[in-house]
Amino acid sequence: MLAAFLQLPAFFSSCSSHAYTPDTAPVYTTIQWTKTPAPEAVDLFFFETQGSQLLDAYQQVVQLEREKPVYGMCALGEKYLVALSGAAGETARWADIRTLGNLRKHVFSLAEESARTPLLFGQAQLEAGASRRCVLNMQPLLTAIRLRSVSCDFLGRPYFGEPFFLTQIFLTYAGSEYRPLEGGDGEPVSWVNPGYLDTVALRAFKEPSLLWQKGPGEVSWTPVYTEQTFYCYPGSRTRLVLEARYDTLTCYYPIPLPQLVAGTCLEMDVTLTRLGASDPDFPTVSGAVSLHTQRIPWEMREPVTVTY
Repeated sequence: MLAAFLQLPAFFSSCSSHAYTPDTAPVYTTIQWTKTPAPEAVDLFFFETQGSQLLDAYQQVVQLEREKPVYGMCALGEKYLVALSGAAGETARWADIRTLGNLRKHVFSLAEESARTPLLFGQAQLEAGASRRCVLNMQPLLTAIRLRSVSCDFLGRPYFGEPFFLTQIFLTYAGSEYRPLEGGDGEPVSWVNPGYLDTVALRAFKEPSLLWQKGPGEVSWTPVYTEQTFYCYPGSRTRLVLEARYDTLTCYYPIPLPQLVAGTCLEMDVTLTRLGASDPDFPTVSGAVSLHTQRIPWEMREPVTVTY
């Protein structure tokens, strides 16, 4: 069935007229993406809801406009609709999809993600009928970790008042591949930065700054509002690591994060109270970090350029 649809150009346009048959019907879909710019393209998959949940129809929609419905065709019965954002013209990648189970194995890769235009996914159940309408909400799978401010309070320490610098900030044990149809409730398929900063792996990313950025430089008891945001897929092992320098000593503050949630932002204010660990994978001494966190809705901000 997929091969047949790939041979029909009308099925790849959101504004082409369709030649209806007694066994098919249009589906008018309003695709919503409230937190991001419009995706370049959206791939729509219509599956049967019974048995092996076979693929019934496929369509790629391009040139999307906010709140403007798109439409495709599928058989009259009840269907399960899956939508994934993608690149215009890349339809051959789905040639092996025969069932919903096949598509559930598809992964989003952090190496292909962008903070401004993240990959999106959406799912909806369609009732049987000759003409159907649905609203499909597409969400990012990424979760954001924002370091809002950082300060150090070394009162009573031998190094109180001495210059102290944050040189790098990065995520470790960060989810780098995830199956979007799991909805962000499971664990990643793979991780990056397994306890240390893997610069070789990160340089292959479209945006290494998702996981790795320069530090703000010198910090003191007065909070420095860095407003630096990092991104990965949800997981329970992720840490935000602050790399610091005092005199000739380099130390690390690996901060364990709570369970991350797709499409949300974990905002943090950090106060350092003593020197950190000698390795980014070693826990710091108890009480070395004072942390205030809050989970807030996803927020789009203007992109910044990070030089390495």
